Amino acid sequence: MKTRLVGRSLSRDAVVKLGLITATAVGTAIVVSALGLHFPPRDIVRPLLLTAVLCVVARYYLGRGVQKFVLCASSLVYLVVFCASFVVLMYALAATRRPLIDEQLLHADHRLGFQLPELLAWMKSHPMLDRILAVAYDTLLPQTILVIAVLGFRADNDALQKFIMRFMVCALVTVILFCLLPALGPFAAAGSSPNATQIRTLEQLQAMRSGARTTVTWRDAEGLITFPSFHTIWAILMALAYRRHPILFAFFGAVNALVIVSTLTTGWHYVSDVLGGVVVCFLVLTSLRPLENWVYAPPTTD
Repeated sequence: MKTRLVGRSLSRDAVVKLGLITATAVGTAIVVSALGLHFPPRDIVRPLLLTAVLCVVARYYLGRGVQKFVLCASSLVYLVVFCASFVVLMYALAATRRPLIDEQLLHADHRLGFQLPELLAWMKSHPMLDRILAVAYDTLLPQTILVIAVLGFRADNDALQKFIMRFMVCALVTVILFCLLPALGPFAAAGSSPNATQIRTLEQLQAMRSGARTTVTWRDAEGLITFPSFHTIWAILMALAYRRHPILFAFFGAVNALVIVSTLTTGWHYVSDVLGGVVVCFLVLTSLRPLENWVYAPPTTD
């Protein structure tokens, strides 16, 4: 199914995605300026170069009529440009210094009967499972490249474009909630022993909140968002991208179920974060349905 064209060139899908990217970039610039932060101009070069290369590749294969390569390259362009702005926005919003909600998240977890130290101790007694879940936690980025390749080469345009649109909208909703409801994370507040990556993440978040760091960039960036768990949201979106392919859906559904569990076993998230991620994902997908019905409506013949 092809998206309907607007005018002579841009599809509705492209208009919406470019609108989201533009809004993110403009919003990021406004936040960075308003908070007196600094973005190194040189750091825009690499994303632009990568985008230019992908555009050249897409144009080349468009001329050759190889739509599968065009779909893959254009999808990567959207993600590269969006994520470059999104990461800067995340760091900038960390500097708003709103009160932390770790105490409330810990209290909610305790009411749910979840004790992170007990879980981590149990995981240490099962090293093989611990290792599997630790590896699962880091699979989302390669999974994203894979879903673009798989759906692109299967010419499943609608599924791939919906995944990218949903990813963008969910990311923006998540970063707004992160600004309003910031938290350090259970590895800092629940008495666990953080690993090197968690220590680096905590240092960067605290540096932004204290004003010790005023530079925002995508370089050496870490995931600062605790609530809601964007890892959970991302994993759900990844599995749903394969919904029209039963075997792949079953396999990647299982893989991403492990990813969601790993957010707890690695000490990155509270149970409340995971539940919050599920709720945010459900609400965003439900809210996007009318827009998706319009964007991906079958083309009409005049």
